[in-house]
Amino acid sequence: MARKPLAAFGLCLLLAAGCAAAPTRGEAPPTPAPVVEAPPPEPPPAHARILAVGDLLMHTPLVFTSQRGDDQWDFQPLFAPVRPWLEGADLAIADLETTLTGTDYPWSGYPSFNTPPDFARDVKAIGFDAVVNANNHALDYSEFGLQQTAENLDRHGLPHTGTNRTPDEREKILVLNAGPEVKMALLSYTYGTNGVPLPQPWSVNMLDPERIRSDIRRARELPGVDLVGVALHFGQEYAREPDEEQEQYVKLSLDAGADIIFGDHVHVLQRAEVRQVKDEFGRDARRAVIFSLGNFISNQEGRYREAGVMFVVDVKKEKGQTTVENVSFVPTWVHTYRVNGEPRYRVVVVEKAIADYEAGADPLITAADYARLKEVWADTTAHMVGSPEVAILRADGPVTLAGIK
Repeated sequence: MARKPLAAFGLCLLLAAGCAAAPTRGEAPPTPAPVVEAPPPEPPPAHARILAVGDLLMHTPLVFTSQRGDDQWDFQPLFAPVRPWLEGADLAIADLETTLTGTDYPWSGYPSFNTPPDFARDVKAIGFDAVVNANNHALDYSEFGLQQTAENLDRHGLPHTGTNRTPDEREKILVLNAGPEVKMALLSYTYGTNGVPLPQPWSVNMLDPERIRSDIRRARELPGVDLVGVALHFGQEYAREPDEEQEQYVKLSLDAGADIIFGDHVHVLQRAEVRQVKDEFGRDARRAVIFSLGNFISNQEGRYREAGVMFVVDVKKEKGQTTVENVSFVPTWVHTYRVNGEPRYRVVVVEKAIADYEAGADPLITAADYARLKEVWADTTAHMVGSPEVAILRADGPVTLAGIK
């Protein structure tokens, strides 16, 4: 019985506390504490692989070995051994060093190249996503050939840059998807057109310092563009080292904001480099450079002219910034062989072709081919590494030159 007054007293205290907490009439209720939302998590880094090759230099023997009947062509076997590499890249680019002028002129190789338009169909089918064609053969059939080539590329859905049918086309910058989250603007320029006058001032993109700077700036400022790649058709034919003019144009392009330089024209390989450059936009970043990609497919003979590479640039996009992550290359070789006494051609991966011969897995490779493959491997792996960051891309991933000695 003595506990009841205590219980009653406690109840009164609770009631009093409740009454004290209640606002009086006309008083606003207390403001709740603000809810602080956590920022959304950063998206994971996006990665993309960009692959480039040199000249698709379509000499007449390459054309006629690809004929399958009257006006029927199949160029895909020329590239069958390298097709998995092309298809495995997020973006694969080549230098189209021929015209697709059509049947108004005969099929022809040097000095005036004209390849059946089905070549564009097959280049796309084997895994190439775009071609550059500002080069010295762009006007082999003057303005008519330039226009026909562009129309045939369009008809087969193969994006291209470097030549122009209209002034508006000259001002348009090609932007390509390198995977779902990375976009690259691609520009293309040449030193000349083998003495053929330009039909219009805007017909072919020429090496012009101010124009190159202006185009790179415009490309950098396009919405959604993460990278700028520049193809430069320059240098002295068959020289294995870049000259002063090449060095100047590479520096100019990088300073203006280019991320990757794809050099070609000289028909032999010149070195690849990684450079740290602070450009005029204030971006202090790694850049990828190859002075010459060499020939990818041709009928030119000689150890250096038969050798090429697939130049591979791996990039990473993180927190809105896209940077060059890895730079590497895959040595290739144009293999000429015979079937029923007739010459055939294909581009092979040098390391795999050597392994296949040693394993007895490729009957098309002779002992003489094997010896040449070994020479090409030794030349290419030693010659192409222009800075320590450049790696040789092998089956199990990039390996530095020091790692394979």
